[in-house]
Amino acid sequence: MILSSAAQMLNGSGGGLPPWLPDGAIAHMDLKTGDGYAGGAARSIDEMLGGGFDPAALSASGLRFIESNSNRPKAIGPLLADISAGLAAGCTVRFVLNFLNAPYGFAMFIGDNTNWDTSSDGITVAVDDEMYDAVSLGLGAPLGSTGIHKLAVTLNRDVGGGDYEYAWCLDGAAATTQTVPYAASWLVNTILFGWDGVDDTQLLDNVYWEGFTLWQAKLPAGLPPLTA
Repeated sequence: MILSSAAQMLNGSGGGLPPWLPDGAIAHMDLKTGDGYAGGAARSIDEMLGGGFDPAALSASGLRFIESNSNRPKAIGPLLADISAGLAAGCTVRFVLNFLNAPYGFAMFIGDNTNWDTSSDGITVAVDDEMYDAVSLGLGAPLGSTGIHKLAVTLNRDVGGGDYEYAWCLDGAAATTQTVPYAASWLVNTILFGWDGVDDTQLLDNVYWEGFTLWQAKLPAGLPPLTA
């Protein structure tokens, strides 16, 4: 398995956090350089993405989603474990996406079964819609233009009294929030990126996915600096 050059340097240096890792990040993928981090160590992208991940779709522009290629990835191994644990504890994730067509499709789907159709519980982050679950969550707004967008969302942050906060923040704007009276306590089975696991009806439409980062849940005021 080929590691990125930065990961090779890290492995040869006896450990420590790589210099490209965002401050406080639990997991990170720079899909333009091939640098990755999850499970407390530097990783190659193919240690973090599997399923329908197509390495041929990875380039210096990022990981391309388009109907004509076979790139349909899911989180595996240490990345799956980190995001699953993050959801249970409350977490913030950031996507950096370069849209060549008008934004459309799922940036991420987290489900209790193998895909959107078979899951009875789950959370969807849709770039042409909002972030929603199977109960009452409905937060955010469609991304309105082509080009590079940074989107940060907070999932399942415990605010006390049996309530859990979700937040949505795009391109440095103030975060919008919603509090729900239940935890995301279901068991994660699958985490998909760029599609719904069923077919191409929710596939990101001609997009380069440039980056992904996972942190412990941040307060709403902490999200604009992550997306500016």
